[in-house]
Amino acid sequence: MIKLDRVNKYFNKGKANQIHVIDNTSMTLPDKGIVCLLGPSGCGKTTLLNCIGGLDKVNSGKIWIDNQLITRFSSNKIDTIRNARIGYIFQNFNLLDDRTVFENVAIALRMVGIRDRTVINNRVRYCLEKVGIDQYRNKLAGSLSGGQRQRVAIARAIVKNPRIIIADEPTGNLDSGNTLEIMNIIKTISRERLVILVTHERNIAEFYSDHVAEMKDGRIVKAYNNDSSRYLDYQLENKIYLQDMPVRSEFAKDDLKVSVYSDEERQAEIKVVLRGNNLYIDTGGRLNVVDETANIEMIDGHYTAMDESYFEDKDFNYTAYLPAKYKAKYTSIYKLSNMLSSGWKTVKNFKKVRKFLMVGFVFAAMFAFLAVSNVLGILDVKPVDYRTTNGKYLTIANPEKTDALLEVVEGLDSVTYVMPGETKISISLPMDDYLQTSYASEDLTVSLALSEVLKQDELVAGKMPDDPHDVVIDKSIIDEFLREGLGNAVGLDTPEEFIGRRLSVPNLEDYRICGICETESPSLFIDASQMIYILSNANDVNDEFAFDGGDGEAEDIIKSGKVKDIDLATSEIKVKSGKAPESIYEVMISADHEEEIEIGKTLSVKVAGHKLKLVGFYTSDNAGEDTYYVHADTIRADYIGKQKNFSAYAENPQQLKAILDSENLPSKINDERDRRAYIHQRKDQLTSAIVVAAIIMLISLIEMFLMLRSSFLSRIKEVGTLRAIGLKKKDIYRMFTGEILVITFITAIPGILIMYFVLTQITKITYYLQGLYIVNPFVALATLGVIVAFNLLAGLIPVYMTMRKTPAQILARTDI
Repeated sequence: MIKLDRVNKYFNKGKANQIHVIDNTSMTLPDKGIVCLLGPSGCGKTTLLNCIGGLDKVNSGKIWIDNQLITRFSSNKIDTIRNARIGYIFQNFNLLDDRTVFENVAIALRMVGIRDRTVINNRVRYCLEKVGIDQYRNKLAGSLSGGQRQRVAIARAIVKNPRIIIADEPTGNLDSGNTLEIMNIIKTISRERLVILVTHERNIAEFYSDHVAEMKDGRIVKAYNNDSSRYLDYQLENKIYLQDMPVRSEFAKDDLKVSVYSDEERQAEIKVVLRGNNLYIDTGGRLNVVDETANIEMIDGHYTAMDESYFEDKDFNYTAYLPAKYKAKYTSIYKLSNMLSSGWKTVKNFKKVRKFLMVGFVFAAMFAFLAVSNVLGILDVKPVDYRTTNGKYLTIANPEKTDALLEVVEGLDSVTYVMPGETKISISLPMDDYLQTSYASEDLTVSLALSEVLKQDELVAGKMPDDPHDVVIDKSIIDEFLREGLGNAVGLDTPEEFIGRRLSVPNLEDYRICGICETESPSLFIDASQMIYILSNANDVNDEFAFDGGDGEAEDIIKSGKVKDIDLATSEIKVKSGKAPESIYEVMISADHEEEIEIGKTLSVKVAGHKLKLVGFYTSDNAGEDTYYVHADTIRADYIGKQKNFSAYAENPQQLKAILDSENLPSKINDERDRRAYIHQRKDQLTSAIVVAAIIMLISLIEMFLMLRSSFLSRIKEVGTLRAIGLKKKDIYRMFTGEILVITFITAIPGILIMYFVLTQITKITYYLQGLYIVNPFVALATLGVIVAFNLLAGLIPVYMTMRKTPAQILARTDI
């Protein structure tokens, strides 16, 4: 039962052109029979029908279907109800023209949960036979005539055995012959089902309907039970009743007889020729000649009005071939398992022009990959790109330039060791392999670290140090050297060839590379005993010393000498008198100064603010040598006295920084400092890359959006039809999701692969380009993910905007 209570519907509500389409309408409909909504065009018949059938929403009032108040339900719930209980027959047929007759009908069965192919085939064939269209089941719906298309629409409406049939002007686009055929079918269905029919033909309404509701200006002005036992005076255009023709003439000669019937007296000269089996007629162009192929039937009798016998012999089995316990229940026809296959079928059937336009998606994908690769390449900051020191160092301020603070920090549990000043130095790689390169060398910038922190698993070639002059160099230093081609002159082409080569520091014995490690930092691992010597000599900090007035006896000492650790002295010097330095700030000088100062006196030279005490004189094989030989602690104190900070090595730099912060000791984690500096340096480059990438992506994605939107808009009629016959919004989304994914995969994947190959070749040219682009499977997948996400967003936005409308509104769109 259907019941309406004070239903109101407006178009353009609240605007100047507001129309009150349904005006406070109430009515109750029976469970079966034909209820005809009758009235002039524009009186609200179709709108009321759409509201009853759930195709449109009301502004106020209530509508019940089988005691369910559908006006308070969501569109999803309404779709469930109308899909299971209502079948629709439209004036404009609303068929899927690019699908076969069979598919147009079968889709209604699939939406109510029937999946058995045999059941579907038998039920569809039965319904098509009953409407007289089974012979065309494999033809495309778009190729049928109007009468045939309406028969298909009726079969689609009744195939799922609904309780209610909504028929909006089902004969409005048909000739008189098809009108009666269609109405006979509808009348047959209405014996056990409710058919709500809209028509403007009063004689049709009065002959076929059981109940009539006449409408005017949105109101039902008259409702009554109809006496359908009356006659229908409805002469068919394709039938000519010869006995009703007022003018008749007959001509006979031998075996030839010609009968002429006319609706009035008229003059005509007609030539008739019989030759063989052909009949030739010439009317001089005054009359049109119509033969029996024009579906004209000549009846030798008088016209009589039709009565109930005209449709009483029709029958329809509502449950034929349906499962025994069949109960209509909405079932999604688009699932993950068939979304892509369905989308592939749709895309495969695109016209050549649309397929050609899809080439644009390929180029869009190529540029999208280029943009993503560029941005990720610049954003991909690897430690080896920015580190200037070992990643475990902290730099700590030492404004007093004393050893005391170093000792305090070195005593902390989280500190492995400390190193005065910065750890970054320049060390020479001699390349005197050949006579022509006797004096050749290259400076390498390295960060000193102690061998004790190097792990065995970080070693990639060679061996761990076993001599104070053995060092292990990080592969990143060698890679940079090789990229610049600096070793070509002596045949240094691979990292392994560096093992065994020498490294030089002024005033020190050469060091030997015994191994190569990989720590993602430009580290050179040395023995702890060599740290202060390498730092002081590599940075050349002992060339100048402070002088002030001493004891007077040393004022004329030559002031150009250098400080050197006595432990590093060669056999070229010998103690002549006194002794070698044994503790801090003791010094031994050349015997050339024996007449100028006595042992035990202090020199005017200051090291770390302390004057040096003379403890001995030496002689040297090197004529004129004037070096100050001191203890190693003096060298250390001198170096520390010239540094404003020092470096601490910690396995957990963040933990150490937290401790130092708590003690108000200013410090910086080298890794974070270097990273910030590197990013700041590349900021402009990154900004430019992002802007260019954004423009490329925007252009590419706009093209995708426009193409997808165009594709959707061309199918508004299909979407409206599917929604009207009961397909839920989620299935519409799934349908287009499948198509978008197929379009994306068959265009984006080739585009990405093409650009992948191109960039792979380009980045081989220079190391600089390798830093600008990342080309790997992850980037390819990331780009595909971006394109898929955007295409889904761009493709489903117009779907979403359309799905906000009711099925009736979608069908009524005039912009497509």
